[in-house]
Amino acid sequence: MIRDFKQLLQAAQERRGVTAGVPCPEDDSTMLSVIAARRQKLADFILCGDPARIREFLSRHGGRAADFEILSAPGPEAAAAKVVELGRQGRLQLILKGFLPTAALMKPVLDKEKGLRGENLLSDILVVENPSLPPGAAGELLGLSDGGLNILPDLAQKRQIVENAVAVFHNLGYAEPRVGIMAAIETVKDSMPATLDARELTAMNERGEIAGCRVYGPLALDIAVSRQAAEHKGVRNEVAGRAQVLIMPSIEAGNLLGKAFTYYLKLTVAHVVMGARLPVLIPSRNESDTDKLHSLALGVLSARV
Repeated sequence: MIRDFKQLLQAAQERRGVTAGVPCPEDDSTMLSVIAARRQKLADFILCGDPARIREFLSRHGGRAADFEILSAPGPEAAAAKVVELGRQGRLQLILKGFLPTAALMKPVLDKEKGLRGENLLSDILVVENPSLPPGAAGELLGLSDGGLNILPDLAQKRQIVENAVAVFHNLGYAEPRVGIMAAIETVKDSMPATLDARELTAMNERGEIAGCRVYGPLALDIAVSRQAAEHKGVRNEVAGRAQVLIMPSIEAGNLLGKAFTYYLKLTVAHVVMGARLPVLIPSRNESDTDKLHSLALGVLSARV
């Protein structure tokens, strides 16, 4: 069971056979993370874009062009399409978005004929070192989904978001991750649809329709992460106060909490998009090279090899 980001990097270094495709790695942050990942032997890389600019960024940051396969593409759309094509051909097990808009990459990924659609919808799972653990507790990771792709998921979509997040945590060594279904309150109210979905997802887990995890909700944030708060309010469930995965009711809730981790708590984050035929990394262009390096490690552990 991986408990912190140091262990995450170590576990990714032990995997073999992962090649990551990077469309438009033509910015400092992306190139720094790619060079660091190559030096730490996390993966091999195919870099797709303007070869002259790619070599310029490699040279600027001490990388060697000989360590990478570099493919030419005339612009972001062509680079994204080429990387997706390589994924369909099995030459890649992972995609990292470079310096281009997320929509420019996701369009070919989601293409019904030439893309990388899988059985589930695509959802983004963000992972941090759990900041809510009491002093002296063994470390563990905390997941959050979905703050990146699905705007207002319905019940069926939330089930798939849960399944995608659970798959990531299984890859991290969590045999039965504790999944909290988040809402503003911990009681069910007909006027609050998020609480109704939470009740049904809990029931699905109890019936065995959602497997490999323990699901409970609705949970307000304090009840999800604080045993003291859960006990004070009389919420008695093994997930309450000990959630390892937080399933958010909307993209706004997920996005705001995820960015609070970065900008208020100053936490390193990693995140991966699951549900496609291979993991996709769509870091913000504002994310640090350290965050992107840890996302690459998370992607490597989530890849099929």
